[in-house]
Amino acid sequence: MGGGLARGPPLAVLAALLWAPLAAGAAALGAAEKSRLRDQVVEMFDHAYGSYMKHAYPADELMPLSCRGRVRGMEPSRGDVDDALGKFSLTLIDTLDTLVVLNKLDEFEDAVRKVVLDVRLDNDVVVSVFETNIRVLGGLLGGHVMADMLKAQGVRLQWYKDELLHLARDLGYRLLPAFNTTSGLPYPRVNLKYGVLSPNSRTGTELDTCTACAGTMILEFAALSRLTQETVFEDTARRALDVLWEKRQKGNNLVGTVINIHNGDWVRRDSGVGAGIDSYYEYLMKAYILLGDDTYLERFNAHYVAIMKYISQPPLLLNVHMHNPTVSIRSWMDSLLAFFPGLQVLRGDLKPAIETHEMLYQVTKQHKFLPEAFTSDFAVYWAQHPLRPEFAESTYFLYKATRDPYYLQVGKSIVESLNEYARVACGFAAVQDVRTGRHEDRMDSFFLAEMFKYLYLLFTEKRDLPLDIDDYIFTTEAHLLPLSLSTARPPCPRNVTMFRRGLGEEEIFTRSCPSAQTLFPNNPTFTRTIRDAHKQLLQPGAERMALFRGIEFPLHDTRMETLEILKSLGLTLLPLGDRSVQLTGIQHKQEASPLGLFSLKFITELVDLPAGEQPGISPLAVQVISPPFFGRVVLTAGPAQFGMDLTKQEHGVKGSLVLSEPYQACAAISNRKEVQGKMALAQRGECMFATKARNLQEAGASGVIFIDNAEGSCSEEMVLFQMVGDGSTADIVIPLVFLFQKEGQVLLDALSQHRNVDVLLATKPMFLGEEKTDQLLSASQLHQTATETHTRMVTSAPDQA
Repeated sequence: MGGGLARGPPLAVLAALLWAPLAAGAAALGAAEKSRLRDQVVEMFDHAYGSYMKHAYPADELMPLSCRGRVRGMEPSRGDVDDALGKFSLTLIDTLDTLVVLNKLDEFEDAVRKVVLDVRLDNDVVVSVFETNIRVLGGLLGGHVMADMLKAQGVRLQWYKDELLHLARDLGYRLLPAFNTTSGLPYPRVNLKYGVLSPNSRTGTELDTCTACAGTMILEFAALSRLTQETVFEDTARRALDVLWEKRQKGNNLVGTVINIHNGDWVRRDSGVGAGIDSYYEYLMKAYILLGDDTYLERFNAHYVAIMKYISQPPLLLNVHMHNPTVSIRSWMDSLLAFFPGLQVLRGDLKPAIETHEMLYQVTKQHKFLPEAFTSDFAVYWAQHPLRPEFAESTYFLYKATRDPYYLQVGKSIVESLNEYARVACGFAAVQDVRTGRHEDRMDSFFLAEMFKYLYLLFTEKRDLPLDIDDYIFTTEAHLLPLSLSTARPPCPRNVTMFRRGLGEEEIFTRSCPSAQTLFPNNPTFTRTIRDAHKQLLQPGAERMALFRGIEFPLHDTRMETLEILKSLGLTLLPLGDRSVQLTGIQHKQEASPLGLFSLKFITELVDLPAGEQPGISPLAVQVISPPFFGRVVLTAGPAQFGMDLTKQEHGVKGSLVLSEPYQACAAISNRKEVQGKMALAQRGECMFATKARNLQEAGASGVIFIDNAEGSCSEEMVLFQMVGDGSTADIVIPLVFLFQKEGQVLLDALSQHRNVDVLLATKPMFLGEEKTDQLLSASQLHQTATETHTRMVTSAPDQA
């Protein structure tokens, strides 16, 4: 224990300190009911795992609707999602230590034999470094640790001679070439056979990676080093973490989401705790617990203070600009942040953990599952639910820390939803749209690796487990690594964190595990008190949390434009010639309302926006310019991060509409002659936007308008988003825009009624003749207002000028 800093205890020790008096409260669910739920979880696991082994093995994953395995290259590409597949029986490896936790020891021994005999790692496949590390390397290490433990008991696996560890070492060396960059940050992908820069590798051209992708290597790589006594893995992962720490915004200790792997510049500067950053924070905290190095704790604490100051707006966790953290840059949250309450439990900060978890539970109850993304007023933003386990993870950690039986009820609701809405004949299917319940033909390996592990542990007594779970730390994929690894190697003396010390009131738990009296002073109902304050969040008429700290307002309920809100307050916003604004008309107001305070702060932050940076997404326009429309129909469209940059096309891009065949454009285009030189309409779904764009570009399309596949979606009710590529989209050069279903239907109807429909893709509508100038000028002004406030569709111009 260096530097006089007491090494913090793992979750197990934390749990022992927290509310021992509540342990008996678990009986509120009933011992028989807990046992029934545990058995039900086992039956569900058997259904999922058995379906994989019967219908999919040795493929990487099961396609539960098709009842067959997903083999890369044999199914339509799904873009980045497929980078987890390496033809190495992914689901089997990812499930190894789950079999032990669920006490399926015969199945575990059989699975180890299959991996040893059947799995090859020298495949000519390009895989995600991040996913391969957490799922495959972590799975092999967790499997080895379990096999070693069972062998030592003298009953099972007496034949085992570290074969899984040898496979893990082999894989580690296959991942190492990804770190051959000038910065030490890894390439996002690597070819298992040829590495990164080989002529045959088909990778190595990437310029950037996500923060989590570079910062979620240390647990697996350090464990591999300490189990093999080969330090290169731990040193490499540590070096990448050093770079991320060095590149943080030093004024506030925030990091961005995407970073250039060659020069360390930030590519995306939004900072949060969800997708793109999440497990970076997790691994700093857990690296301290697993490896015993104070540096990781000091870095985590510095980041945590920044998170709680800028990102946490209980119960919300919002993204901010890392260089201007008072500005919230998007109005939605992604489901991956559901892990964060569990991490807060590990740190001992239970109040915000309870608050955020309760908010997530309310969203889950409303939609049956946690949508992939949801807005700050809890509406669906992205409707998919790929059976992610993060909410179950935080539920388990909160129960373990508090022993509050409420969290058993939460776990029960998860079990019931999975059985009722995700269970199919051949396993469990991801939900493509939580609003309709429509399924998707995928069952990711993390469902078996994590979901069933956390649910089983939630309903199982510690004495009934085949191992002492408190002797292990969970990786981000819930693989088990033994805490004994902390003694296998002393901390690296070069790894020093320098930042100004000084513990304030909000840093009370930075160096010690809190006692029950500190968290719940003589009040065993404290957890319920915290939760009850957030149970009405989703009720009609309930006040919503603002995107600005300390302000509450019903903005999303009224759906009023910002200027309308100001007008209702008696405020007028006058633009001045120097790009500043003047606020007038407030002198008659008797007192400032919360909404008025919001308005003033909103205006202040508009003025203070960094030059050249705009929060959120700037909409594009799809204008129908052919007769009989003559430009009067203008639809709000979402942009793409790839393809032609329409903001640089002064006069936009014109084209005649044609329907793609097949409509989803995931396969070769069959009506190439009709598509040649035309603006193609294609439906969202089944494959990546980039795949559709490539197929249509190859067929000769001059541009693509993607139409949402969610029935009834429209820009008035949904938040615009920016289409993303598949990581290598430099070859796509045609313009691409996205329309929600109702706006897209306008084009489909026009095409069905008129032989020729011409459209203009641009940043704003164009004027079509002198007699229409007044009308279109008015429409253009409305559209510009919508652009600046992230809103709405521009329809035909109003009658009055």
